[in-house]
Amino acid sequence: MIDYVTRPEARPPLYNDVVMLSKSIEAYDLSITQHSMTMVQMAERLAERLGCLPTEIKTIGLAALLHDLGKVGVPTVILQKPGSLSPEEWVLMRRHPEIGAQIVQTVTGLSGVATIIQCHHENFDGSGYPHGLRGCQIPLGARILAVVDAFEAITSGRVYRPPRSPEAALQEIQRCAGTQFDPQIVEAFVALIHEEGFNANQGE
Repeated sequence: MIDYVTRPEARPPLYNDVVMLSKSIEAYDLSITQHSMTMVQMAERLAERLGCLPTEIKTIGLAALLHDLGKVGVPTVILQKPGSLSPEEWVLMRRHPEIGAQIVQTVTGLSGVATIIQCHHENFDGSGYPHGLRGCQIPLGARILAVVDAFEAITSGRVYRPPRSPEAALQEIQRCAGTQFDPQIVEAFVALIHEEGFNANQGE
């Protein structure tokens, strides 16, 4: 992985814009940033395994980094609530993909990233949000992020539940293949984890 901090000449276009956006997430909630950084590594590896082009992998990686940006528009009392959300709170929480996409769209050249962010909570069977897209209506990058997001969330835990083992996370993801997740992406992800031993808590 290229070190863009010590090698500024290697920085891709829009690097500074992306850093600015990611820092706005960090200032709001550091746990969101940590979650996103772990997702970047897994999402890029999975995209590569699925045969994505380098430009597509970069777009998916940026989307993974910024996918929860829209949570800056959700009250912290909701984000950090230890129990179940009320119906009214869920309405606010479910707005974050569109809020994030709207923010990212303000940066020239990140429209593809914005589309993935907007769709990363769509479910393969059409039961997700915000638009109820199904199957291949959902961008490939968003289908990748959905699987990686679930794995990282399960293995790292949340304020309302303790972390579970990678194997337990894989079992849960496999159980939801065809409903919440794209079965082909689930198959590729399970193989990736088993072959490389990737752990959401330790990175590569």
